[in-house]
Order: sequence, then C-alpha cells, then structure tokens
Amino acid sequence: MQAFVGSYIAPLVPRFRTSESKSPVVEEKSPDVTTAQQVITTMNKEQKAAEEKTKRLLLQREKIIARVSVDNRTRALVQALQRASDVRVYISRVEDLSYHLLEFPETRGVAVKEKVISCLLRLKQANDPGLCSAVREALALVGYHKAVKGRGIRILSIDGGGLRGLVALQTLYKLEALTGKPIHKLFDYICGVSTGAILGYLLGIFQIPLRECDDLYRKLGSDIFKQNVIVGTMKMGWNHAFYDSEAWEKLLKEKMGSNILVETARNPLCPKVAAVSTIVNRGTPLKAYVFRNYNLLPGVRPHYLGGCHHRLWQAIRATSAAPGYFQEFPLGEDLHQDGGLLINNPTALAVHESKCLWPNTPLECVVSLGTGRFENPNKNNVTHTSLRTKLTNVISSATDTEEVHAMLDAFLPPDTYFRFNPYISEDISMDENRQEKLNLLQTECMRYLQRNDEKLKKVARILNREKSSVQRMSDWAKLRADMFNGFSFSSKAAAGLL
Repeated sequence: MQAFVGSYIAPLVPRFRTSESKSPVVEEKSPDVTTAQQVITTMNKEQKAAEEKTKRLLLQREKIIARVSVDNRTRALVQALQRASDVRVYISRVEDLSYHLLEFPETRGVAVKEKVISCLLRLKQANDPGLCSAVREALALVGYHKAVKGRGIRILSIDGGGLRGLVALQTLYKLEALTGKPIHKLFDYICGVSTGAILGYLLGIFQIPLRECDDLYRKLGSDIFKQNVIVGTMKMGWNHAFYDSEAWEKLLKEKMGSNILVETARNPLCPKVAAVSTIVNRGTPLKAYVFRNYNLLPGVRPHYLGGCHHRLWQAIRATSAAPGYFQEFPLGEDLHQDGGLLINNPTALAVHESKCLWPNTPLECVVSLGTGRFENPNKNNVTHTSLRTKLTNVISSATDTEEVHAMLDAFLPPDTYFRFNPYISEDISMDENRQEKLNLLQTECMRYLQRNDEKLKKVARILNREKSSVQRMSDWAKLRADMFNGFSFSSKAAAGLL
C-alpha cells in the first residue's frame, strides 16, 4: 500500500518543485519591469523638459531677433532723416519716426544714441510751420523738452470734485485778471483729477477762454447729471453707475475728438498736461495712472504708470469714472476709475512728474486749487444711512485733499507753494446741477478770494516774473550745445540706458 501511494505521489513531486522553482523567477522579473517603467517615465520627463527648454530658447531668440530688428529699424529711420535734403521729405521722415516711436516706445534710447535730438533741434530752426510741428511731436516722443517759461518750474494742480470745479474756475479768473495772461501761458505743467483734469484739458490743450469753460460746465451739469431717481437706482443695481456712462462717453468723443495725447505737442503754446486715473484690476494696492501729453527721457523712470499714446477722450473718461456715478472704463487690459480714489489732490504727483521733466530746474511756483471743503458740525452718531450716503461718505474719505496740502506746505520752499480751497457752508455734492446751488458756490468762493487777495497778488507777481539775462543766456547756450555737440544725458538717465 505504501509502495503504491509512493509510486503515485512520486511523479507529482517534481511538478510541485518545478512550479515552486518557477515562482521566484516571476518574482525576480517584476522589479525589472518596474525599473524599466521608471526609466521610461524619467526619460519622458527629461524629454519634455528638454523640449520646453528648446521652446523657451527659440522664443527668447525670436524676441532678441525682433528687438534687434526693431532697433535696426530705428537706426535706419534716424539715418534716413539725417540724409534728407528736401522739406517735404523731412516732414515725411519725421512723421515716420514719430509713428515708429509711438508703436515702439522702448526704442527711444536707440534713437537718442543715434543723435536724433541734435538732428531734430536743427530741423526745428526751419521756417516751415508743418516741419516745426512734426519736429515738436517727435521731440516730445523722444522725451526732450524745451526750457521752462520762467525762472523755475510753474505748476498748476486742480483737485477732483465734480461740478464743484466751478470753485477752481473762480480762482483762475482772478489769476488771469491779475497777470493779464491766459492760463496756458502762465504754467509749464497742468495736472488734474476728474473735474480738475477736464479743466486742465480745456485750458491747457484746447485753450478755451474761462468764460466758455464756465458755460460749458453748467451745460455739462444739466446734460449729464440728469437722471430719474428710479432709473438711476435700477442702473446702480445693473452696472453700479447711477448716470448714463455711454452718453458721457459719446459727449467726450464729440467734444474732444480722436486725437492722441502726444499730438498736442505740435502746438508750441501747449504746456505739459496730465490727467490721473486709478487702475482697479491689478490687485492691491491700487495703482495711479498718468495720462501724459509727453514722454520722459530714456532711463528716467517715474514713480507712476502712464503713457502718451491714448486718445484725449479716453483720458477724461478714465479719470472721471467715479464709483457709483459712472461705470469703470476698460482700456487695454486695465480697468480705470476716478483718480480721486487714490490721489484727489494731485499736487505731489505733479511736482514729481515736473522734476522728471526738468531735473535740474528749481520749482518757482506751485498753485494748488481745491474744489471747496465742508465740515459737518453735526457730530451725532447715525445708526442707519442710505446706500447713496454710504457711497458719498466712502468717496469723501478716500478723496480727502488736505493731508497732501499739509505735507507740501511743510516741505516745499517758502513763497513757492500756494493752496486755494475755500470752506463752503453747504455740503454740495459732485453731481449738483441746480443753478441756485452753483451760484451759491460761486458767491462763497468769491468772498474767500477777496479775503485772500494779497496771497493772489503774490502768486501773480511770481507768475509775471521774467527770466534773468543770465538764465536766457544759459538756455541759449544749452540749446546750441544740444544742436551741434550732441545731447548729453544726465548720469542718472545714462545709467538707465545701460
């Protein structure tokens, strides 16, 4: 029996052993498969990384080639300008250069190194009005600006405040009467926020007489700030704007046209003008944006964002987009709102920009105009306010102007800085359009100016001062040197080009 069982099981034993001996072989192969998969995965990752690196290098190479191409184009345009001999050819080539600099503002440094400023200054001496206009625009794009009107920089800054801009107009009336000169001939630099920017554009760029500005302001109030309360409240729910933003935009296009800011440099009497808005879609903190009708020299880096390539109406639409009143304004990749959200008194910004324009010139006169201030005598706490009141309180807090005034009054040289901002007896809103309220505002401002008559006369005396003979000789010598010896950068600007 045992022999039978043994003879039966014996043939099966090798089979079990064979199966057992095969299993370790299988177990030994599995790590090899895993290792192979890891190697393949690693190779794939390395291959992808290599491909991405190659793409980046190709993109970088394309950018370098494009930049070299653009720079070569800049050099070719300057050299073509230097070789021209006919007035018509000169005009055509100056305008080609201006278009190129407008499209590629980063090439200003290349143009300056090619001595474009000397060439343009010599062309500016021609008697042809068309050529001189084109040259002035090209110089503004490059960042070269003529000397200031007086013994130092003269700045006019105007706060925001809606139709309360009539207050600033009254002060400007007095200055024109005391000096006998229009505003655009009194100041080198005019800067404004919201309603102040509108005034700055009307007086500095369009050079409209003050009386017409007054009439236009009152008409704007009756045309734009006119809205049924129910419709306005519904609009607030839809697009956060009580008034018709499209109607405001259409009016701006009709009145200001489609000219680009830097084109205003063609007018030899046009001062430097800036409007300030707030960019609200780049995260926090919010950023101020300066709509300039000028460029700065290559290497001069201002503290504020800005550009001269926008249209006039776009600048005003952006700076006047007060929250709750008008919709925010999309421009390129940015959303703009009223500049008063950050800087409702732009005087400090104007001083900074002016020193970037004329770094070696001292300040002579800084005139800062407010649009009226009201102090509420009622100190009682209020437990409930309407949405409109809340918005008004937030805007009033954000647009406070007197902190900037206190700082500048302490730090600017004596007899240089002058602030005019009257107290008003009523809290008149930005969108007030009733004629009796506007007349009240005007009357209170005139009383304030009577009390500050000596201060106004001092400002007028400073604004009427002529340059000394030494200054005129120095300006002439610098112009001749820039024309024939080549424009020389300051050390700071030259460092920015390297």
